[in-house]
Amino acid sequence: MIKTLKNLLIKKSNKEIDEVITLESKELTKETEIFDNHIDDKQEVKIIDKPKICCIDIEESDINKLKEQGFNIEIGSLGSKVKVPNRMQKDWNIVLPNAYFPTNLHEFNITILDLDNNKTIDYIQKEHQRNELTGTSSMALYSAYPETIFNPKPLGSHLLKNSLNKLGNKEHLIIIFSTENYGVEYQTLEITETNNYLKDQFKYDIYSFQDYVPLNGSKNGKEIIVCDNIEAKLKDFLSKYTNQMQYNQTFHTSSYNECLPLIKNTNGDFVSIQINDDNKTYIYFPQVKEKAKFLNEFLSEIAPSLFPNLFPYATLHDWRNEKDYWLPKHEVLLQQKENLIKEYEQKIQNKTNEINNNLKKYSFLHKILTETDDELVSSIIKFLKWLGFENIIDMDKTKNEDVVLEEDIQINLENGLLIIECKGIGGTSKDSECSQISKIKHRRCEERKAFDVFALYIVNHQRHIAPLQRQNPPFSENQKKDALLDKRGLLTTWQLYNLYFDIENGIITKEEARETLLEFGLVEFKPQNLTYIDSPKEFFSNNTVCIININNFPLAVNDILFVEKDGKFSKAIILEIKQNNKSVKIADNGELGLKLNSQIKKNSKLWKKELTQ
Repeated sequence: MIKTLKNLLIKKSNKEIDEVITLESKELTKETEIFDNHIDDKQEVKIIDKPKICCIDIEESDINKLKEQGFNIEIGSLGSKVKVPNRMQKDWNIVLPNAYFPTNLHEFNITILDLDNNKTIDYIQKEHQRNELTGTSSMALYSAYPETIFNPKPLGSHLLKNSLNKLGNKEHLIIIFSTENYGVEYQTLEITETNNYLKDQFKYDIYSFQDYVPLNGSKNGKEIIVCDNIEAKLKDFLSKYTNQMQYNQTFHTSSYNECLPLIKNTNGDFVSIQINDDNKTYIYFPQVKEKAKFLNEFLSEIAPSLFPNLFPYATLHDWRNEKDYWLPKHEVLLQQKENLIKEYEQKIQNKTNEINNNLKKYSFLHKILTETDDELVSSIIKFLKWLGFENIIDMDKTKNEDVVLEEDIQINLENGLLIIECKGIGGTSKDSECSQISKIKHRRCEERKAFDVFALYIVNHQRHIAPLQRQNPPFSENQKKDALLDKRGLLTTWQLYNLYFDIENGIITKEEARETLLEFGLVEFKPQNLTYIDSPKEFFSNNTVCIININNFPLAVNDILFVEKDGKFSKAIILEIKQNNKSVKIADNGELGLKLNSQIKKNSKLWKKELTQ
């Protein structure tokens, strides 16, 4: 098989090989001059001689951007896919590889390769014919139906390996933007003056440019994490571009070569690695959206410190960074910088600890919206203790095994007993679930020989979706009417969650909330002792100024108003009152303009809390 390939691409003549796998030197020089002239039209760019870089299958726009930064770049390709006109049975065509690289690739320092470039071109017969031959036969590749796309890239990858092997002991960096691994099987064809003969078959994959690549399975994704055990500057650089990366191939570490994992996905699969193979270093990156920006920063700021021999001009005066050559005050400033970094890191750690402690302290508020069974009951008990209830009993901890139906929570009150049934469900409550607490209530009344038992059903409904997307309230009209008739309450954990913040914001007090929990029907937490003022009809200054009408109702600057919108309350402070275009401190009749400390929405109702004796 290998011998046949050599016959196809090597044994004919050196000139013939150049036609198949390389651009002739004049063509390559001409193409490079076109790129350079294009840049010269914009500005005069000083090309840095070293490192010499070969970009293989990198987009032309990205190459131009890199050249504008002064990089010394020539181009190459593993080849373009070809649309072969094999439309029906017995159709076949002669095809030739169309890969090309600089003939002096062994003199280059860096090769950059994009394996995911899938440029496709039309089949042009004359491009797949040899114009000059020596001998009585010629070797080509054979493409037959049902193949309609001839892919020369894996073969081009193998040819690239041959070029890279000519480097000898010269240090070389190969940067690869990976793709999902695949292989292509090729059929050789011997063409003679009288007939054509099918010869050997051979197969290469897209990663054949390296002797061994530690490939794992192909996976696609965007969620990635930069590995910790790499140089700090490289880690910071890669972290900067993770939101632009998409991986398509995973790797493993191998004892065959020195492998350094760089990036992994959230499953722990490596999606970027560095392989040190004698004089050659291979760095496999995922696909990056802005390749030119990524490569410019990597080649300018990261690679020179990692591979100083490849960047002689970048490291020419690096001795200035050594301590023996530091400038005055430089050491002091560096130490001050280090101290600031440590101080900042400690503050971040302290704040992180505060956040974690806060999450732990108030986790019961999330659990009442997500949990069921014992975890839900214990979280509701924590809420009730915060609300100021005492003498709370978790009935599951006192229940006998022979007791089947019993409330989850009991609270002994000064005026009786509150019993609570808690449920966490994926949907909404059935009638029987809402009314189960009634049976327990009657039993407790008989036990106590008194009608001082308050019953409450609390549900964490549709608990698998976000609370704002749930049906609120989740009770039917019949369920609410039945609760009123049975003298029991209905409540959701989403209401409890919002109650916490209403209390913290001063909308309602804990005492008012505790009293409300004893009401019948659908329990609703509202501020008590409110007097209705008006519903504003006109708004100004981004809804911080509104016009109202009052009749024998005193309002004064600094008064606190309760603003109701769709059954929810917020507070607003009167900053200024205007009547008849004059600012006043107090008013009790007529049309007023109120300037408030916060926005209010249209169709809101304004209330004021009456002072209680």
